[in-house]
Amino acid sequence: MPTALVQGRIAVQFEHLLRKELDDNWTILVWDPAKNDPAEFPAMALQADAVIGGAIPGKIWPAIPNMKLFQIPWTGYDFCSPETMPAGIPVCNCFEHESSIAEFVLAGMLESKIGLRQIDARFRKEGWGGRPPGNSIYHAEVRGLTVGIVGYGHIGQEVAKRAQAFDMRIIGTRRSAQPAPPPLAWLGTADRLHDLLAESDFVVVACDLNAETEGLIGKPEFDQMKPDAIIINVARGRVIAEEPLYNALKNGDIGGAVLDVWYNHISADAKDVWPANLPFQDLDNVILSAHESASTPEQVERRWQFVAENLHRAVRGEALENIVFEGKQLAGA
Repeated sequence: MPTALVQGRIAVQFEHLLRKELDDNWTILVWDPAKNDPAEFPAMALQADAVIGGAIPGKIWPAIPNMKLFQIPWTGYDFCSPETMPAGIPVCNCFEHESSIAEFVLAGMLESKIGLRQIDARFRKEGWGGRPPGNSIYHAEVRGLTVGIVGYGHIGQEVAKRAQAFDMRIIGTRRSAQPAPPPLAWLGTADRLHDLLAESDFVVVACDLNAETEGLIGKPEFDQMKPDAIIINVARGRVIAEEPLYNALKNGDIGGAVLDVWYNHISADAKDVWPANLPFQDLDNVILSAHESASTPEQVERRWQFVAENLHRAVRGEALENIVFEGKQLAGA
């Protein structure tokens, strides 16, 4: 019988979903940092064919003679590296969040132009507002506007699909060159970022955070944008330099922003930390959320279905999906 070890604060919350997806042939062990001592982890790891979760207790891996896969049940893997993971073991992540985030992005675009919150508030206060039929307060529309996607990958593809349905023009950039797929007007590499910024009514930031993309968008980039453009960040906060972003919004250099990702995060040492270092919450041209663009029950279900399928592939000796790297840490290193 194969054995799966679910470990870490986040992953253990969804043990029930893994049990739902795996058959009775599997033994599922759980190491919960809120309930288990770190000394219990090595005995569990010794039995595991697959470990599911984030960072393990301790920096050195214990004996793992049966292990075939380390499966991350989300996208980010910045907590680990080849040097911190056991030699020869594939580390896989999962996506399944792209459609949820794309819906969030489109909602932000529509709200920024239609202003349904303001329309609703005005009607609740004044009804017709004394305006007879034919006298309307206008809102805008997204039809015919250009959306530029920085980091055209899983999320970008889903955004493009939905933007096309609204008759928008779509352009994008990505790390490596490839022909522009439908429905994009063009797809370039990083050297065309300023072209994208200059043409776009909406700039959707959806790239990875790495050494090349940290601070990718700063004051020179905001200077390239249209004065009424909206920037939407569903990548990582630090892809956009915080102070230039705040100043561009406060000074009206750009039209607004939809911000779902931030610069400070809650941790054991900072339980009451505020997401930003500057008062974005005081600006009236922003829509703010706490990294919730992907937060749907359906997305979580899809991720754990993927996890279970990859576990089955591992024990059957089949090719795994979403391998991000193989570990290099030697036993006892």
